[in-house]
Amino acid sequence: MAIQKIQKIRVGDQVFEQMKQMIADGEWRPGDKLPSEMDLADQFGISRVTVRQALQRLSALQLVETRLGEGSFVRQMDLEQAMDALIPTAYLSGRSNAFVFEFREIIETASASLAARRAGSADVAQLRELQRSAQQAAEQGRDKDFAELDLAFHFQVGEITGNPLIVRTNQILRDTLRSSMAEVIDRMGCENALRFHGAIIDAIEAHDPERASSLMAQHIGKNREYFPESAEEQSRGGAQAPFHEMPAVPLPKE
Repeated sequence: MAIQKIQKIRVGDQVFEQMKQMIADGEWRPGDKLPSEMDLADQFGISRVTVRQALQRLSALQLVETRLGEGSFVRQMDLEQAMDALIPTAYLSGRSNAFVFEFREIIETASASLAARRAGSADVAQLRELQRSAQQAAEQGRDKDFAELDLAFHFQVGEITGNPLIVRTNQILRDTLRSSMAEVIDRMGCENALRFHGAIIDAIEAHDPERASSLMAQHIGKNREYFPESAEEQSRGGAQAPFHEMPAVPLPKE
């Protein structure tokens, strides 16, 4: 896309968005030197101060870097660094639990379905080993260890999908998800997690994607019940209802 003259409305935002889009579209590639502030100001039809502000915003997102005496260059995009800068702001807002549950409902139900399609015997064996370790932690009252194993179970389901975007997203959000899951275990204990995890493993081993997905949705939905503040946000219209309703499948009898 060619640089377009800027309308005199929220000029700084327009400049920033155009430059960001040119990087995203590959018109400015990693390693490319950007035009000088003066040249950009002339092409956009704005002041150098506004260009400088846009460059500072792009730098904050790790999209460009300014080298003293050389100019500004497009950086190799690093999703993890960009997300690390953005996620805490969202997570620390007043609806953190609702956001986490929404994310998990969207990502983890689909991950369970993919895992059921793609899992091999070694994958199932690893899930069962995590389940055994979690059972021991629960029996010994080691809730902190159990929470870590709970997180490891969900991440392993993501690994089994073989989708690098799912795996990488989980890694980026590790600290956020760890904090949330620790709070879940603190409120609801270990029993429900163990029952659901066992049933999900069985569904994955049976290569039953619909059952695996439904069980994961029920599992996360059960967690929601222990967070009345999340439900309160929904009643006020602040957070959305669960991502989708899935037919419930019965858990195996104890």
